[in-house]
Amino acid sequence: MYYPYLRGKQFDLLALKSLLESDLLSRSIQPIIEPVKQSKAFWTVVDLLKQKNHPCFIIDNPSAGDFLTDEGLQELIAIPLQKARIVDQPIETYEISPDMWIIHQAEAALESDWLNNQIPILLSKEFRLLNRVAGPKIIMEDPFTRLPKHSFYTEYATEMFSSRKKTYQQLGFYGYSDFSIDSKIYYESSYPSKRIAIHWIFPDATGELHIAHLVSDEDLANQKAKFFQVMDQLSLHEQSFPTQTLGLQLLQESVVQDKFPGMGVIRKASVMNHLELVSRLWDK
Repeated sequence: MYYPYLRGKQFDLLALKSLLESDLLSRSIQPIIEPVKQSKAFWTVVDLLKQKNHPCFIIDNPSAGDFLTDEGLQELIAIPLQKARIVDQPIETYEISPDMWIIHQAEAALESDWLNNQIPILLSKEFRLLNRVAGPKIIMEDPFTRLPKHSFYTEYATEMFSSRKKTYQQLGFYGYSDFSIDSKIYYESSYPSKRIAIHWIFPDATGELHIAHLVSDEDLANQKAKFFQVMDQLSLHEQSFPTQTLGLQLLQESVVQDKFPGMGVIRKASVMNHLELVSRLWDK
């Protein structure tokens, strides 16, 4: 199983919503949502996940964001979906067991008693954790290269993203997880940039996933011109590595309409593209 870890940002949630509404998200993809914003988009996706009966996990003790109040945490606990919990104290001290444990920091996990644990655990490939923790393990990785400036991506036009679907079982894991086109480090917003970048996942002939970093020049007249330049790059890329996803269609519609869709829509389309491609790999 694949467990994409989404931090509940608006356009990530809207990407998930579009795929669910179009029945393009494989049931082998079980999103983990860490709610950071009290938003209409979050509650819409929660309702849609319930309606579609799509397997997922809602983190009921997020590490940051709007729900970090007594009232907010109670709202999360009341959601009738599977729950995940970030381990921030020994697991035997929790009154209620979740449906998944998540280990971001090793200390509390290393102090826990895992002897009789049968609950799936999301954790990084850290030797001391793998030796100490018992139960079905889901490997959590951070394959997206986050660079401080878009211009730096011109040095890494394409790179390997993930082949974990082919190897996770051989390594003894129950499933695998990553942060899609994001990194493990949480941030509220990105820094302003004079360039536009599209980070585009694509498969090779063997089913391994790669990522293309498509970057505009910074001296073009406006955001629309920069977007169209990047879309020209994406069109050329598609000739060699066609994806034909709903996310691609969303961006192409903006080109046809002769408009700049905004950075949020670009992110939405990129996340949609990634999750739809992984869905195809699972549903072959």
